[in-house]
Amino acid sequence: MHIPRIKGAQVRGALHHLKTACANKEHAAKKMLPGLLLCAQSITMPVQAPGVARILKPLEKDVFESSEFKFRQIKYMIGRILPDVSDDFVSGIIETSEAVKCNPEDLTALLFKESQFKPNARNGSFGGIGQMNGTSLKLSIRHASDDKNAKKGIKNIVLEGFLRLPREQQIPYVRNYILATKKAYIKDMDKHLSGGELYGLFYTPGRINKRFLTSANDPATASMYYSNRMLDYDKDLVITKKDLQNILDDVKSYDLNVHLAKK
Repeated sequence: MHIPRIKGAQVRGALHHLKTACANKEHAAKKMLPGLLLCAQSITMPVQAPGVARILKPLEKDVFESSEFKFRQIKYMIGRILPDVSDDFVSGIIETSEAVKCNPEDLTALLFKESQFKPNARNGSFGGIGQMNGTSLKLSIRHASDDKNAKKGIKNIVLEGFLRLPREQQIPYVRNYILATKKAYIKDMDKHLSGGELYGLFYTPGRINKRFLTSANDPATASMYYSNRMLDYDKDLVITKKDLQNILDDVKSYDLNVHLAKK
């Protein structure tokens, strides 16, 4: 079967119309565009029209990094666990990831790993979304007093009161805790946090810049290691940021199915 050659000008014209439609917020076109891009990459267009891949690349980045695409992706991921997840909760995760400069997928995986998105989840003295405790709540509240941009959604509260808040209202405290520990231990507020670094700020923030976070063979951290040895992904008696990243990646792949969320 003869496949006609697609000219680069034709592709550019078609993509220009699609991009214009997106800019004008035409909902149907916006929903179709990610799928169209995936189809275009998976069939013969790059072969039949030299240069199409070069044309698609920047547009693909615009779409898959757009706030709307991220919102739909995160809502799909959470919706596998919470079919009635609210838009406010999804927006809170995305806003938090933008504020602390991390991947929203990693933050979503962390919240699921720690609490399964249950606002009243308890583990000893820790509880709620992100498993906060009295100390982390105080740190979060104090950060709000130091940074006027971090005051939104924050009020003085203790753990029992925090656990009574819906998940949507707990997210700002998680945001401020990450911001406070990032400022204290990483210093560079513009640094993009990997999933391992993000998780490390909840696990052992004071050791975030060390070669390992805890170790069975390190007297100073052995107790912490054995209390959390399930975080030793490769079972080498040392918990590192790489271990934590691998754990979040597994949560994204198997529990939240991030791969389907991207389609």
